[in-house]
Amino acid sequence: MADMLSIGTSATNSFKRALDVTSQNVANVSTEGYSRQRAEIVSNSPSSAGSQFIGSGARVEGIERINAEYLQTQLASSQSLVSRYDTQVQLANQVEGVIASNDQGIQEFMQRYFDSLQSLSNNPTSDTGRQMLIDEGNNLQSHVGNLISVLDETEYQVNAQIGGLTDEVNSRLETVQSLNAQIKSSNRVGIQAPNELLDQRDQAILELSQYMDIKTFPQENGTVDVHTANGRIPLLSDNSITRLEADRSPYGDDNRTELYVTIGGQKQMIGNQITGGELGGVLDFRDNLLEKSKNDLGLMLNGLTASMNWQHYQGYDTNGDAGGDLFTSLSMNAINNTNNLGVETGTNILVSFNPNAGVSEPPYDGLTALSSQPATFGDKELYLQNAFTEIGRFESRSYELRYNQTTDEFDFFDAQTKNPLLDSTGNAVSLARGATANIEGMSFDLSGVVNAPDDGDSFLVKPHQAILEDFSQALTVTEKVATRGQSPIDANNDGSILDEVPAAAAEGDNVNISNLAGLQSAKLLLADSSDVGSETLLGGYSKMATNVGMYVRGSEVQLTAQTNVFQQMTDQRDSISGVSLDEEAANLVKYQQAYEAAAQIIATSQTLFQTILDAVRR
Repeated sequence: MADMLSIGTSATNSFKRALDVTSQNVANVSTEGYSRQRAEIVSNSPSSAGSQFIGSGARVEGIERINAEYLQTQLASSQSLVSRYDTQVQLANQVEGVIASNDQGIQEFMQRYFDSLQSLSNNPTSDTGRQMLIDEGNNLQSHVGNLISVLDETEYQVNAQIGGLTDEVNSRLETVQSLNAQIKSSNRVGIQAPNELLDQRDQAILELSQYMDIKTFPQENGTVDVHTANGRIPLLSDNSITRLEADRSPYGDDNRTELYVTIGGQKQMIGNQITGGELGGVLDFRDNLLEKSKNDLGLMLNGLTASMNWQHYQGYDTNGDAGGDLFTSLSMNAINNTNNLGVETGTNILVSFNPNAGVSEPPYDGLTALSSQPATFGDKELYLQNAFTEIGRFESRSYELRYNQTTDEFDFFDAQTKNPLLDSTGNAVSLARGATANIEGMSFDLSGVVNAPDDGDSFLVKPHQAILEDFSQALTVTEKVATRGQSPIDANNDGSILDEVPAAAAEGDNVNISNLAGLQSAKLLLADSSDVGSETLLGGYSKMATNVGMYVRGSEVQLTAQTNVFQQMTDQRDSISGVSLDEEAANLVKYQQAYEAAAQIIATSQTLFQTILDAVRR
């Protein structure tokens, strides 16, 4: 009877524990990240009675957490991608309407400006037409300024968002660290870690993956190490946190927030190692849409400014003076790296559009005084063609110049990819200290760099973004509009005016203003290997708008695809780890009945034992 009683007792304890576990599952049916549990009921070791073995009942060996680690890892990876593309779409949609829309956009204002040029060419002596040209130039300047303000505000938002997301990452790392410590403590005293702690840690890791892509490494002591997705940077190792830091770019004047970690006392930038989560989405948006759009827009504006100015230089105004700037010409200095050790601060690295540097001394700059004109009209034509050629060589990029002490040269790199800049023959681009050269259409003047920088000192140049801040109409006086072309008088009767001294055509001539209007259809931008342009000025803007639209559409397609994958992963996890109320209800009935039957065993055992006692008393 003692065996029957112990079997009944162990059975009631086991089924009571199973009922407790089932109740816990039901209670957490809506708990985020909860994995259902199961009481593992196993048979006790049998006892021997002579030559026979008699069963000893059952016991709960443990509470199993129903969880597939590989699914949890895949779920975190999938969520990281969903968060990335969702962030990209949200940010991209903010600027798509402003950049890509042709309704009251820059393209329309450019068209109106060209229309005013065409109207003036039809009546070149009209003061009203000249004023209309200036007014449309002001309208274009104003609209460009509005667009740049939107882009700048978006840039500030991105910087703030990077800082906020960095705080979220560090907070989640602290949560994982705390749970690691509790789980390790449970393992140290030889008891099973509470399943709820494991669930909470998985959920914290899943939430962390929402902000950046990560890789986890389980340790023997029960803790989990967390690294960046490429495994290079430990964020949580030996349960010690390496915090992310959001700080200004080393090019302090660039107004750009970067991500850093400090390892071994060395602060290193890690933004290029984060490609997933909201952080990855923000960084991708900044580099591949916002930064690129600003360079694309700046390239078009530099093309507009340079082509308009140099064509205007060819003509003559009401007073017979040579044309000057229609728009303010590009002129900028390089941005200094705060980590540089040398004395050069970038102020002596000058960048401008000077297509005829070294061709004429001084280079023809369109000054209104006739004394500043080239020797012949043919020279003017040559300088104009040089300008158009250099405009076609513009590339939508920023530059990083690194000083090489061995060669006493500045090596050129793409500022975004950090790859060396290559010329048309595939050779790395460099420029000697003290020299001046046109590189991808821009004049880099290093003649003022007298003192050599330290080896490796670097400087940032963003010529196509500098024009965004400086774009403005330079011509504001109607009589300064150079509508007239070169005088057609062939003084030496050789059949050509190319060798004639620059001189204004008669009043009412419209050659130069017609040539200015004709720039609307001229393919000036993005020349091929033969220096033949492939895009008009308006086409350059359209191409930029198309790139923005393609980025948005691509991000939306990826978001849809990754959302579907994430949902499939979630459903698969729920099918394994999720709580089914139907299943738990069935278990409640089963364990309740089993518990009542086990209790009946105990009652029967007590009745039989009482019967024996009564018989003995007689």
